[in-house]
Amino acid sequence: MLITMIAAACLLPLAAFAAMQARLDFLVQHYTRTALETFVVAESGLEHALADFAADMRFERLLAGPDRQAGTGDDGEYPFLEPPAAFFPVEPFRYEVRVATLGADDLEIRARGFGPFNATRMVVATVRRSALPYLPGAVSLARADVGLVLGADFRINGIAAGAADPGLPALALDGGDAAAALAARLPPGAGAQLVGRGGSPSIAGAALPSAEALADTAGRRAEAQAIGADVSGALGEGLFVSPASLRMVDASGSGVLVVNGQLELSGASTFTGLIIALGDVRLDAAGSAAIDGAVVVGRGGATLSLRGSGHIAYDPRVIAAVDALFPGLLPRAARVTGWRERPDEGL
Repeated sequence: MLITMIAAACLLPLAAFAAMQARLDFLVQHYTRTALETFVVAESGLEHALADFAADMRFERLLAGPDRQAGTGDDGEYPFLEPPAAFFPVEPFRYEVRVATLGADDLEIRARGFGPFNATRMVVATVRRSALPYLPGAVSLARADVGLVLGADFRINGIAAGAADPGLPALALDGGDAAAALAARLPPGAGAQLVGRGGSPSIAGAALPSAEALADTAGRRAEAQAIGADVSGALGEGLFVSPASLRMVDASGSGVLVVNGQLELSGASTFTGLIIALGDVRLDAAGSAAIDGAVVVGRGGATLSLRGSGHIAYDPRVIAAVDALFPGLLPRAARVTGWRERPDEGL
């Protein structure tokens, strides 16, 4: 018995050490697993933000917060177009995503993951403002149910001849469902008249710049020149604003044309630059029109009726010239330059 007691006394420290080591290993494994899971949650938050950003790659929208109004209290929150899925992450895990400005042309998307035991991890993506303006198509149509009529001799082209730019879709609508619906109701043969990126017919869903916001911004610029309801002859180059509907007969011009209503084209009319129309755009059957640059149509534009001859052709060189002539008017594209994990310093 004495020998047994002595042996037990000798083995007790070893047993205690083994139990303590097993407990320590369990805690290390538990906390390591929690840290890894929290990192995955943070990474998922960043992937959610980057997928959301790919649907609307305008630099300016990241700065304005969810309410899309710069200078308000939610600036700095990531402006998700779609909320995260309800099933992920599961409590107590969660993530939040914010935007931090690093400079005039640089910012970070910061995703912070939270887990049990106050675990936090942060991953960030760097985003740089592009030198190119953001336009989703040769013609951007805000209404999902827009009616499209094309004359047999009218073309809409999203790819400029001889330009290094890869081009744009001929038509861009607000979302894939609207684009598919318009493609389905095209009359026979009309698809061949819509040339651009993405095949034939070249119709794509995209996040559109707001025609209404562009028109408002343009109208408040010092360079804005008011024009009447009827225009003919040469306008010259400039930023032209029609306060209501506009009828152009044998007219020409370049720069930016803003129409706060319906735009009607008659005779032989040409324009080189950007046209922003908040109502219908119509070309009569006897007329011809040549528009080189891009056209943005607002939610009031229920009909794009181009019955005559001619074209609307996207030209990146023209848009770049417009951007240089009126800096700050056009929204900017952006690109993600990389991502990394960083120490969590709070948001």
